[in-house]
Amino acid sequence: MSTDAGSRRLRLAATGGLTFVALYVVHRVRQGGGPDGADPATVATYNVTHRGALLASEIAVGLALLAFLAFLAPLAPLLWQAGHETLAVALLAAGVLFVAMGFVSLTAETALVAVADSNQPAAISVLNQFQGRVPNVLATAALAAVNGLAALRARLVRRWLGYVSLLAAAVFLLGFIFSVVGSTPEGGPSIFGIAAFIVWMLLVTAGLARVTTETSAGA
Repeated sequence: MSTDAGSRRLRLAATGGLTFVALYVVHRVRQGGGPDGADPATVATYNVTHRGALLASEIAVGLALLAFLAFLAPLAPLLWQAGHETLAVALLAAGVLFVAMGFVSLTAETALVAVADSNQPAAISVLNQFQGRVPNVLATAALAAVNGLAALRARLVRRWLGYVSLLAAAVFLLGFIFSVVGSTPEGGPSIFGIAAFIVWMLLVTAGLARVTTETSAGA
């Protein structure tokens, strides 16, 4: 593979990653702070009151997940062609899992908005629990772990970012465990997890963009 081809792929991955982060931030901002409690009446009131903003947030995250494919697709072939076939398959699998869990969560959250004003407390309670417990964080942990290994072994980005990614994977894994054992779908610590995820993605995107710049300058 030529240097120019590799640079183009890294540039596409960086652009896809940055687009994903921007749309994901819109998604989180439009979702707001969420209901003050997990009881069906409180959840229903919040979803009815913020219906427009919540639906806009789901459109944003749907577009973000599509943009994530532009981040993922160029990286797997780069790893494969560099001789890291196992890492390439692992990255592809983790990325597809991440996108799939994102769309499952999107569907559950949209369904919750749809039934919020239907006076069906049982349905509201089930959907609220479901949307809060979709294992997005576990998929994110797998993605961060594979990215960390790719950074350390394939040197797609700087080695320090590989260690940061592995640390992020451990944090996300702990977040998953807490979400499983917790009595409510989401708690205060989830805000810190969201912030950590955004910062991590920005670091990865910046790392890819920097490698692209250095490759172009050295060509």
